[in-house]
Amino acid sequence: MPRFLCVAMVCLGFLLPLSASAGLVTESEATERLISALKNLKSIHANFEQWVTDSKQNQLQHLNGEMWIQRPGQFRWDTDEPYPQKIVSNENVLWIYDLDLEQATRKKLDKQLGNTPAMLLSGDPQQITEGFTVGGYQFDETGEWRFDLRPKDEDAMFTLLRVHFLSGSLRDMYLEDSLGQTTRIQFQIKSTNQPIGIDVFELKLDESVDIIEES
Repeated sequence: MPRFLCVAMVCLGFLLPLSASAGLVTESEATERLISALKNLKSIHANFEQWVTDSKQNQLQHLNGEMWIQRPGQFRWDTDEPYPQKIVSNENVLWIYDLDLEQATRKKLDKQLGNTPAMLLSGDPQQITEGFTVGGYQFDETGEWRFDLRPKDEDAMFTLLRVHFLSGSLRDMYLEDSLGQTTRIQFQIKSTNQPIGIDVFELKLDESVDIIEES
């Protein structure tokens, strides 16, 4: 099973069809609503469950983990077995640490990595229109908002990023790539807009860990 699937959140929900109870809004209103929702989330601490399936709906991966996100540009994404990893960013540098391999990759955050779910949640909401076109739907029965983001960059690692908010809280995310592979991430929010210590976004490595530098 490919190890890179474990970092779909960074390096790249479930899919709800439209129905009569969903209200389509204009791109400008959807963008405004999404920016507002993201501005209200200054920090998030959550547990998550993640599924990856191929184009034929065969499950490729299922894992659990914990995440911390805080603006500006700080996030940490820890996954449990069978592929334990720690993915940490302090705004300018990204670390991907494979615990079982005792190997850590350090790279600068470039434009491609900037158009990712983690950076969407931790970056500047006002810059959304620079990287995405935004569609929006409001479900009348629940008041839930669904946002469909499509990258403007043809080299982006996904073709669709779908985000759900319920009562202003992040519920789940869904990604789809050009080959039809999908990643669904469901969140269990532990806290929002509470200060997160700077040490959470610092990766402490033993001397035995092999460090790989990528430009």
